[in-house]
This record gives sequence, C-alpha cells and structure tokens, in this order.
Amino acid sequence: MDLDYLIFLQGIRTDWGGESLFSLISAIPKNPLTAAIPAILFWCFNKNAGIFLLFNATCGRVINEFIKGTLCVYRPWFKDAALAPSAEAMAKASEYSFPSGHTQFATAIYGGLAFFYRKKFPWLIIPCAAIILAVAFSRNFLGVHTPQDVLFAFAYSVGLLFAAERLFAWIGRDRERQVLFFLGGLLTVAIVFLWLYFKPYPEDFMNGKLIVDPLTARADAFDALGFGLAFFLGWFLEMRFINFKTNVSSKDRLWRVIIGFAILGVIAVIFYPLMKLLFSVEAYKFFKAFLPFFSILFVIPLIFTKVEKKFRR
Repeated sequence: MDLDYLIFLQGIRTDWGGESLFSLISAIPKNPLTAAIPAILFWCFNKNAGIFLLFNATCGRVINEFIKGTLCVYRPWFKDAALAPSAEAMAKASEYSFPSGHTQFATAIYGGLAFFYRKKFPWLIIPCAAIILAVAFSRNFLGVHTPQDVLFAFAYSVGLLFAAERLFAWIGRDRERQVLFFLGGLLTVAIVFLWLYFKPYPEDFMNGKLIVDPLTARADAFDALGFGLAFFLGWFLEMRFINFKTNVSSKDRLWRVIIGFAILGVIAVIFYPLMKLLFSVEAYKFFKAFLPFFSILFVIPLIFTKVEKKFRR
C-alpha cells in the first residue's frame, strides 16, 4: 500500500513535474533560516523559547539516529524496483529510511515555535503546520521516504514537545535538578553513541553491492554524539558561566545577530571544508553536528557578552 502510494506520486512527478518545487520545500529544514529561528530567539528575545526549540531539534535528532540505527529500515527504492526517486534527493538521503529526519527537524523547529507560543500567538499554528505538512509530503513526493517514515517522525516529535514542556517546568530554577538533567543527558547520549557504534548492522547485498555499508552506518553514531553533547554542554555551560539576559536594547540585539551569524558563517565556509579535508569521516560528522549548536548555545553568547561589557566600559 505504501509503495503503491509512492509509485502514484512518482507518476505525477514524471507526468506533471513539480520536482523542483518539492525539492525546495524538502530543503527547508536544512536551510540556515530554519536554524536562525531558535538562535535569534535565544540570543535576543526569549531564552526559554530558544532552549525549547534547540532541545527538540538536537535531542530529537539523537532519537532519530537511535531509531534509524536500531531498526535499519532500507530506503523504499530497495523494496520495489519500480520506484525511481528524485536523483537529487536520493543523493542526499542518509543510509536508512525510518523515521524521516527532515520531518523530525521541521516539527522540532516550526512545531516547537507554534507549540511554545500557542497561547500568546495562536495564529502561528497555521503557517507552522503548513510548513511541516509540506516538508513531510515532499519526502514522499520525491520518493525517498514512505508515509510511515514521515508519520512516525511527526508523531514522536510532537510527543517530544509535550515531554520537553513538562521536563523544563520540572527543572525550573532548581540547581540540583539542572545538574541531574545535565548528567542524565550526557549519560543518555553516551549510551546511544555506544549502542550505535558497537551494535551489529545487517550486510545485505543488491546487484553485488552492499545496500548499506556497516562502517558508514556506524559513523552516524558520531552524528548523534555531536548533537547531544552540543545541547547539554552548551546549555549547562551558558547557564552556569554566562547567564546572559535578553532584555537589552535593539542595538545590542542587532549586534548579537551580526556577531552570531558571522561566527556561524565562518564555521560553515572555512571550518567545514577544512574538517572534511583533514579529519576522518567520523570526526567530520561529529564536529559538523557539534560546532554550530554548541556555538549558538555557548561560544557566541560568551563572545557577545564580552563585547557588550567592553563597550559599556
């Protein structure tokens, strides 16, 4: 049934077009503007909102990698030779299919935004829901995910929103609970990493080639490690050693955004290519996941608070 649905969409894509449009929609979660939403909220307007979105984005990604690496569900085109997904989307697709990482990240950011502000700005629910649904459908339309891939990613990501709200309400300003959350997070990330790195992976062949190389799949453990450590270390270090405020002038907010995105730009333009050239695949995956989110949470706040103090003097 699910493969028949993908073949039906493939016929529409082949006969009527739309691949370019849905490729753009599919790229929304990877777009820098999507990552800018929690960053700007965190630096300039509402730290709690920014933390909420960053937690759901990074920890949701750890959960996604855990499920993918545990279940090892192959991409739909390996199940039916009649399926011919978008070549561009296929080239960017990771090793395993279930659940959809694009849907997870879109739900974490846009769903998290609508969820956090659902009482103050209820109108946000409609555009955010439209973006999530469009991204999820685009993954089916391009042929790289089954309906259950996107539906499960959406369901557990929404569940994580409710769990995160309760979790942060429980933590509050209690220092002991903050430490417990920090240590528990680090332990959980370590367990997920060790499981994904040391577990056995299937070695199935198609046309004489491995469908998924276990070495490549095992490298995704470093992706999960990078995202998880970035959040828990960044959150804890900022809270204990910086604890900046967002009730600042518009000028300060502008400078924070300029400083923040200048640093993230340097990471993307300079550090990523250097790391890909000099590091192993595992190290590159780790730092590609770790650096931007750790920078958003700790490095950039450390720098702009130093700059602000200097100018005040």
